[in-house]
Amino acid sequence: MFKKKTAWFSGSVRRGIRSFWVSEGGLISRWKSADYLFSDDATCHDTKRIFDTDDYARDRVTVFHSAFLSACQVRNSVKSVPIGHYVLPPFSVQKELKAVIGRFIWEHDKSQQGEQREGSVCCEGQHYPVNNMVSGYVCISQLRKYSGELNDLHPSYLHYSVSQSCRRRFCSE
Repeated sequence: MFKKKTAWFSGSVRRGIRSFWVSEGGLISRWKSADYLFSDDATCHDTKRIFDTDDYARDRVTVFHSAFLSACQVRNSVKSVPIGHYVLPPFSVQKELKAVIGRFIWEHDKSQQGEQREGSVCCEGQHYPVNNMVSGYVCISQLRKYSGELNDLHPSYLHYSVSQSCRRRFCSE
């Protein structure tokens, strides 16, 4: 899965995750030369050091939660797991993000932990918290085929407006 890709792992990441990376053809490198940076804890000293760099401030590097690799392992695929859902932000902004999205995808109740590892990780929304950033998404295989004509939606033509407070639906004026 990770052939010819390099990764840096924070000290907060379990050894089993690192072993999985290597067993799937991935290489471990220093953070400055890695294709991917993985951490489980934004407050870990090595991860905080990355957040404090100019590279991070200028969007040259992104830190991902290692739960991405666990999801890839469960799905036996990298392509079916959206890595963007596993971005690990600095601890200082996590509270604000949670107010908008709810819990992060890697945060789940212990009762859901076994269920989530056995089932689909990205496609079955019922395993995610209601306000999670992936709620409401479905797999393409779950969609019904539509054979009619498709047209662009222009909310202003229908006297609708779009605002951030509506969260994924159009609000009537």
